[in-house]
Amino acid sequence: MVEFALALPILMLLAAGTIEVGRGYQFGVATSDAARDGARYVAGKTATTNGPGLANMCSLVTADLAAVTSNVACPTQVGHAPPFVAGTDYTKPVAGQAVVVVYCGTSANCAGNASPQYQSEVDVYVYYGFNDLNLFGGLITITGSSRTSTSW
Repeated sequence: MVEFALALPILMLLAAGTIEVGRGYQFGVATSDAARDGARYVAGKTATTNGPGLANMCSLVTADLAAVTSNVACPTQVGHAPPFVAGTDYTKPVAGQAVVVVYCGTSANCAGNASPQYQSEVDVYVYYGFNDLNLFGGLITITGSSRTSTSW
C-alpha cells in the first residue's frame, strides 16, 4: 500500500502528460490541415481568374477546425511576409481559440487582379491556444499553442 501510495502520483502525472501530448498532437494536425487547405483554396486561381478571397477562405478554415473549436477569429491580413509577431500582427489566441493570419503578397484580400495574384506567395498561419491542464490543484499547469504555416 505504501509503495502504491508513493507511485500513484507519478503514474497519474505520466497518464495526464500522455493525454495532454495527444491533445497537442491533435491540435497540431488540425491546425496544419486547416492552414494547408486555406492556402491551397485561396491560391486557387489561374492567369485569368481571381482568387476566392479571404471571407471564403475563412469559411473553409472554420469548417476544418469545427472538431477542435468553434471560436475562430479570421482572417487577419498582414502586409509583410512571415514571420508574424503576436501582439503586433495578430492578437494572440486565448485558450480554445484559433486565430488565422494571412499574407497574400501584393494582392488585397487574396483576390486582387489575376496577374499579380497568379503564382504569388500566399502564407496562411493558424494559431491555436490550448486550454490549461491543471494537475494537483494547480501545482503543475500545462499550457501551449500550436502554430502552422503553409505557403502556396
